[in-house]
Amino acid sequence: MKLLLVDTATPYETVALTVDGVPLVERCRRCNRGHGPGLLNDIEGVLQTAGITLNDLDAFVSGLGPGSFTGTRVAMATLKGLAMATNKPLYGVSTLDALRAPFLSDDPLAILDAKRGEVYAKGCGIEDPICIAPELLAGKVLKDPGVIVGDGALVYKEIFKKAWPNAVIPTGAANHWPRAALMEPFVTGEAPALATLEPCYVRRSDAEINYPMGLPDAFGHF
Repeated sequence: MKLLLVDTATPYETVALTVDGVPLVERCRRCNRGHGPGLLNDIEGVLQTAGITLNDLDAFVSGLGPGSFTGTRVAMATLKGLAMATNKPLYGVSTLDALRAPFLSDDPLAILDAKRGEVYAKGCGIEDPICIAPELLAGKVLKDPGVIVGDGALVYKEIFKKAWPNAVIPTGAANHWPRAALMEPFVTGEAPALATLEPCYVRRSDAEINYPMGLPDAFGHF
């Protein structure tokens, strides 16, 4: 099965092509000015390197987040467009699952920095991603993690080392960013309808918080 996988939920854009579960080509780069401008070029580059066209693919896979609201939408919108154009299915996989994948035997806890003094977390008894203040996370975890991964683990390292002194926080930045190829094992079952597949936002957006009654019109009225 040939899969094109993309995740843009974090500051890192990661694009991969896997064939029957084996990564063939993979690109990962930090995007300091957003993901939109270079994503299609990177997708094209991955396909050209592998000698594969869009029509050769069996399906697409998008990282669902949680993470950057805009970032998750970039991958989702891009792959929905390609899926519609090629009549191929599109799957969604949690970005936190991709982070946990290399360490599953160590019962990992994946943590991403959610900004605003909060983190997104999944693992160790947390079945669905949550958004929470880092100092409150220990109260949600059902068992101590063997490994803690994700940029949130680095940003709030002192808090988490105090909560779980025996947990390992791997060295090396590459251990703390998702890789698109690692979403492949989570692609199972029948793909959802394109219209029903949405990013995993977990918390409300700034617009929902700042304008609970909806955005004002041009004259400043609701």
